[in-house]
Amino acid sequence: METVTQAAWEAAALRLLEDVYTFVATGPRFRSDWQNDVLAVMNREIDDPRGWITLDWDKNHDGRRQGHGPSFPFLPLSREALSERLHPVTAETAARLLVIMTYEWGPIGPEGSATEALADARLLLGRYGDEISCYSNISEARSSPSPDLTAGVTGWSPLTPYDGDFGFVVVSPEEVGVFWSFNPI
Repeated sequence: METVTQAAWEAAALRLLEDVYTFVATGPRFRSDWQNDVLAVMNREIDDPRGWITLDWDKNHDGRRQGHGPSFPFLPLSREALSERLHPVTAETAARLLVIMTYEWGPIGPEGSATEALADARLLLGRYGDEISCYSNISEARSSPSPDLTAGVTGWSPLTPYDGDFGFVVVSPEEVGVFWSFNPI
């Protein structure tokens, strides 16, 4: 696998998700039970081990987070609650979920723009290497790690108090990444 540079990764993240209410953050993996490492990222307890960009719409909005805790907009979840809501998905499904976030949860747009977006999504996942596992809260992942997403995301197990949220975590031997999209309406 080709090494992903910081500049390329950050440019892809911004092209895909800068204008979408998302949370994109990476943290180090310390434990074999990756759920605790993911929760540390969601709680903003750790920084990106490489110093790369984090997309966090709520980081500087203390008014939104006040009374909700450091994980807002995520609920204060336990390791067990996180495990119950997340189901294995393939890396290709995770890449498609990133593109669906760009298209505001609906079907992926015209082939040309979708091809470029999918290349950016694969580049983002490339940071974590070849030995990754991905987990998502989309309903379709309960029955298949590679669900048909042609209609977009149609259901999820919530991790926030919002009307809708979906995303995935990526787990590598060295890092965990959290990619999440929110619908606060």
